[in-house]
Amino acid sequence: MLLSSCQPFSQQDAEQKNQLTVLTVEFNSGAPIANLYITVTDVQTGDVVENAIGSEEGEAIFSKLKAGREYAIAATTLENSTTNDGYTTIENFTYDTTKPYYRLQTHFSRDEQELDVPVVMQNPELPHGCEITSLTAVLNYFGMDVSKLEMADNYLPKQEIRTIGNQRFGPNPNEAFAGNPRDKAHGMYVFAAPIVKAAEAVIADKQAHLRVTDMSNASQDEILQLVREGVPVVTWVTLDLSKPKPNADRGWIYEGETTSKDAFMNLHAVVLTGHLGDKVVVMDPLKGYVTYNVDQFFKSYRELGEQAVAVHK
Repeated sequence: MLLSSCQPFSQQDAEQKNQLTVLTVEFNSGAPIANLYITVTDVQTGDVVENAIGSEEGEAIFSKLKAGREYAIAATTLENSTTNDGYTTIENFTYDTTKPYYRLQTHFSRDEQELDVPVVMQNPELPHGCEITSLTAVLNYFGMDVSKLEMADNYLPKQEIRTIGNQRFGPNPNEAFAGNPRDKAHGMYVFAAPIVKAAEAVIADKQAHLRVTDMSNASQDEILQLVREGVPVVTWVTLDLSKPKPNADRGWIYEGETTSKDAFMNLHAVVLTGHLGDKVVVMDPLKGYVTYNVDQFFKSYRELGEQAVAVHK
């Protein structure tokens, strides 16, 4: 893997060379954090544009960005870039050549304000299983001995997508998972209501003293209040909080309806576990622990139709 060089330089140099310096600092103290692994992804295409290792002064230089483009910048440790068992901080920004510095706040130690939801990764078994994997992590947090595969195979409401002629037919995601989360080629997604049903069914079978609430359409304040009260919330957002990407070719006609609905190609579900200032902390079943800007996170939540599920004692 090729990494760009990371040497400190002046603001005048940055303006002349059309470069961006990213400075990573600790969330509370503002002190620079050295040697983080930083990637910049084009939000529109999903392609990684550049990556770099930060310097001892917490700086990393990027030179391939285009003015006016929106990028997602992610910072983590080099080890976590492959193991996904630590923190990643992700923020979106639009590159402005007149602003050669970007200050990224991050942290890599657990805080008492956060919920210690275990990291459960959906891959490789469940390439489309972010929703049921996130629920599994929440159930494990409350002490339930259940696996993501048990949840996906035995409790998740599922219905296949079938093709007749050139048209696809399948379930409303508010009723059942479209396809199978194990199926990389044909699995799609599910919304909150069937995840509630899966949780209720396994809680009943295991005789756990838990309850489930469909928090869809809840406000940002309502969801954050739950987290402050010790309740992790499965929340639907997009991958890296990019704009929803509907695709007509991958869409299907919902059961009982007559017109095809576009499919979201970047839908994702994570567990909201903490709120620290202008950041939220989530357990992402693709990345492990991630911090996001709170406003960007809830903007994505709203754009995907405000889907959320809470599990309580």
